[in-house]
Amino acid sequence: AMGNEGAQWIGMAPFVETDHVFQNFGDGTYFHSGQLAIQAAIGAGVNVTFKILYNDTVAMTGGQVTAHRVGVPDLASLLLTHGAKEVVITTEDLGDYKGVHLPKGVDVHDRTELLEVQKRLSTVPGVTVIIHDQACAAEIRRGRRRGTVPKATQRVVINHRICEGCGDCGDVSNCLSVQPLSTPLGRKTRIDQASCNVDLSCLQGDCPAFMTIKVDEDASTPSNGPGVAPPEDMRPGPVRTERIATSIRMSGIGGTGVVTAAQMLGTAAMLDGLQVDGVDQTGLSQKAGPVISDLVLSEANTPRRSNQIGSQQADVLVAFDELVAASDAAVGVSDPGASVVFASTSITPMGTQITRPWIETPSTVELANRFDLEPSDDRLVALDSLYLAEALTGTASTANTLMIGVAIQSGEIPVSVASFERAIALNGVAIEANLAAFAWGRHWFLDPERVERDAAALGARTPRVDVDPLSDRMIWAIDELDLDDECQPLMELLVSDLSSYQDEAYARRLIDLVGLVSDQKSEILTEAVARNGHKLMAYKDEYEVARLMLAEDGLAAVDSVHGQLGRGEVRWLLHPPTLRALGQESKIAFSPRSRHLFALLAKGKKVRGTRKDPFGRAPLRKLERAMVEEYFEAISRLRIELQRGACDIETAVEIASMPDSVRGFENLKLERAAQYRQSLRAALASLGES
Repeated sequence: AMGNEGAQWIGMAPFVETDHVFQNFGDGTYFHSGQLAIQAAIGAGVNVTFKILYNDTVAMTGGQVTAHRVGVPDLASLLLTHGAKEVVITTEDLGDYKGVHLPKGVDVHDRTELLEVQKRLSTVPGVTVIIHDQACAAEIRRGRRRGTVPKATQRVVINHRICEGCGDCGDVSNCLSVQPLSTPLGRKTRIDQASCNVDLSCLQGDCPAFMTIKVDEDASTPSNGPGVAPPEDMRPGPVRTERIATSIRMSGIGGTGVVTAAQMLGTAAMLDGLQVDGVDQTGLSQKAGPVISDLVLSEANTPRRSNQIGSQQADVLVAFDELVAASDAAVGVSDPGASVVFASTSITPMGTQITRPWIETPSTVELANRFDLEPSDDRLVALDSLYLAEALTGTASTANTLMIGVAIQSGEIPVSVASFERAIALNGVAIEANLAAFAWGRHWFLDPERVERDAAALGARTPRVDVDPLSDRMIWAIDELDLDDECQPLMELLVSDLSSYQDEAYARRLIDLVGLVSDQKSEILTEAVARNGHKLMAYKDEYEVARLMLAEDGLAAVDSVHGQLGRGEVRWLLHPPTLRALGQESKIAFSPRSRHLFALLAKGKKVRGTRKDPFGRAPLRKLERAMVEEYFEAISRLRIELQRGACDIETAVEIASMPDSVRGFENLKLERAAQYRQSLRAALASLGES
């Protein structure tokens, strides 16, 4: 309950092994009632650090200006008077505190030092407080859209070829715009440009895959694709249902325009002369929290119903986000025998998936079952709206409009096409893009295959991976493995990539490795060995990072954000291990003038792993080479155990897939590699006990 945040720890602390916790809330909550929880914790003498986000915004109820007028210095003094053991201020601009009088003992740190501050305060007995002075990112994003705040002058993109999908950038930024991305080479990470607040905190991740792009301040919000309107021959005629009253529940996540979509639909209904009753349930989040909007549309002068839809009363469910739509609160209004569901299959990652990208998302089948429907049921209309909107209109922010286009064209929502188009114009935001999305959605309902083909032609579902053609002898070597139709192209991709990584002789080792298990005729085992063997062999040292930095497939993310930008606007952000060892504590921005140096460094792969390798003696490089040999030995052992029946395919796949956990760079990779090697040794030892 609001105001109790942190107070529950008073009762829990005596019964758990953890001796300290952190508790977050905003300044609005603090001045409303949260200060009571802090005073209670101080009185109880528990060990807790409260983090107060001082942003002068009541974010959870719409971004209003806070009612208090207590400045940070006075707030720090107030907390110390209550009995806080220590108060620390963190800020994104240290200049704001130059010459400001603060209570004795209150220090000010840059926001980049937040983790260090937290670590130290966690050892201080009693109640401590961090006041984080920073403007609300959601309000800044809204201000940029409205023109009241200058637009960002740079954007951030990730080179998926370098990215390890380790989750470190999401961990340091705690940002839901840092999202998992499926690629032919496994799970990686992307920046969702439509929701990005451009606070650049993700750049603090220990990763060489990040690039920044300088953009024109007057440019519109960058898109992730080209964006086109459907041709005239694809525009369906008007449609109108004969239903007298329609109850519609729309569900999605905050910050994606769920409430805006409901408002446009309600406006269109009023333009058609319908009676409109509605309610928005926004919870306590502007961004990333569950949002539900109900609309009840009926003919004029009909008896009014409640503006909130009750149990099993919904005629239409529009699931902008299936995870929210499948929740108990949202699905309870569904009538299993009558409700029609329009569901987007493109699920925005959950918070846990940002820092742990390997967590799987529930399948469409599982989510459909929540509606008591089968995927093939006529009352379930499912489409990947985010992908279609991004590919067809250039931005995923039009996905909700596309979904409404599908629902209106079906005739299930009694609103005319002309009125909804008028409502888009009255809304006044990205009018052309939303009109295009609405038209694409309408046509998708009539001809989904053609729209899917057009989307595929404009924007691939997965990033491309460019590789050089294989020589005939390498193709023959792969053919000798007698792989099935699924594994053959994957193997050719991985072998070709290793050939570019080092040479054909090195790539041939992967063929030999897969050959150890190919006689088992298990597609899942063959794929596990091929992918994980490739992952360990293609470790990203200085030579490989330099090669992939200049690769066209990795730089494609730059063009997708802003097609008009020249490559001269790109900056690579790197923290070279050599300079790190010499004391360099942060990343360095490299301009395009450094391209020739990277090209020269990439050619150094010829000495990789030899005595002439200047980087090869580093502990991490030695470990990476050792893990390759250990994996080959492990697969040889698995082959023997499979042949003598001491190991089944399921166990072999589990062991063969273990290297997938070794994600990241430098210290993070060292940590995860140690855990992996320990797990691998234990798993192999258990085989000998069977």
